[in-house]
Amino acid sequence: MVPKDRHDDVVSSISIEEEEKETTTTINSVSTSGGYYLNEDARKQIHHYEYKGADNSLLYQYILSPLAAFLVNNVVPKSMAPNTVTSIGLVLMITAYSSYWWYVPTLEITATNDDGNDNDNESFRSYPPRWIFLWNGIALLAYQTLDNMDGKQARRTQSSSPLGLLFDHGCDAINSIFGSVNVIIGMNLTPSENMFEIWLLIFGPFIMFYIATWEQFYTGELIMPIINGPSEGLFGTAILSFISYWLGSQYWQQTDWFDTIDLIFSTTFSLQVVAEGGVKLRNCDFIVIFVALGIFQEIILKSIAVAQKYKRSGQDLIPLFVLSFCYLIIGWIDPNVWLEIPRTSLHLAMALFVEMSTELMLSHVTAQSFNPWRWQVVPLIGITIWVAIFGNSEVLQYWIIGYTWSTGAYLTMKCVCVINEICDVLEIWCFDIVTPHYKKTATSSS
Repeated sequence: MVPKDRHDDVVSSISIEEEEKETTTTINSVSTSGGYYLNEDARKQIHHYEYKGADNSLLYQYILSPLAAFLVNNVVPKSMAPNTVTSIGLVLMITAYSSYWWYVPTLEITATNDDGNDNDNESFRSYPPRWIFLWNGIALLAYQTLDNMDGKQARRTQSSSPLGLLFDHGCDAINSIFGSVNVIIGMNLTPSENMFEIWLLIFGPFIMFYIATWEQFYTGELIMPIINGPSEGLFGTAILSFISYWLGSQYWQQTDWFDTIDLIFSTTFSLQVVAEGGVKLRNCDFIVIFVALGIFQEIILKSIAVAQKYKRSGQDLIPLFVLSFCYLIIGWIDPNVWLEIPRTSLHLAMALFVEMSTELMLSHVTAQSFNPWRWQVVPLIGITIWVAIFGNSEVLQYWIIGYTWSTGAYLTMKCVCVINEICDVLEIWCFDIVTPHYKKTATSSS
């Protein structure tokens, strides 16, 4: 006969074991079942993903990478999650973008002048305080450094995961619009007068970013060329911001570069003949031309390489080009559609692009087939058709605002769900590498 107190201990022990078995069974059943965004096969495949890539940039190899390694080893605490490092960089860029938004809400230079002087050859136009250009340059360099640090921190703490790659990729996609808008304002480009240049500076980085991701989806690796956007591109953008701080944004509207080149080669030819209508090229025009050449090279070379090796027709790129050219067509028919709500229009483009690119990367890390046709773009096609037939209207503006908010809400919900599902599968936390995941705790206790 078992004593009463001993009997209670035995019963309690049996109950605890049964509860632990039920908990373990429940967890295992959740792990093997498919989630909303990750089906059962994706949850299995994500365990086997390994990142393969290299950055051949000399700037990265000899300056940016050693700097990031030094900061990781000497400044960043070992308890900090790599995704936290990434987030800090994105927050800095958001502050820079917000300062531009505060002083130049319509993308037009209409804020308070920092020196109070009128321009000699144009009607009075005030300029925002130059410190916003300085802060943007600093934020860009900080973002670039932190973006290089997160991977090194992951390897240092042995916390590398597909979630880290996806999180970093998503932050880069978001940051692409911030960098583009800050360049537009930094060069004093006026939307009503430079619609095509602004379109190119916004969607050019989108296209290059997406095609690089598309190539990685098929090749399984991300090989950055000797000159690339994440290294030389961001560094050059920071230099542009510093020039705007030092000389003012109106410097980019001058023709100093054109005059210098024309003077050097004046004995053989004149660039004024090349310029449309004999108008001199502005300094900002050279930047736009350089970006256009980079986009053209990215599209042609990578598309041909993937098409030849993997027999792809390029239909995966159609939704991205639909997004880009819908914006261009609407701006060509009636620029006021975008100019009346410029920030909302930019945020809509960002949300649609981020959804496209992160879905492509998610398919890559889970080894799933990619469906390029995004229903989120369908309303934009409808807006384009409406503008082509009926033109602009007040109702259309409310439609675009609602479209933007609903797309943003959907994208936010999707990101949160995907992060939670990946954390559940990999048994990790997104911003914590110290606290054990509840699954690991349950498994160890059983």
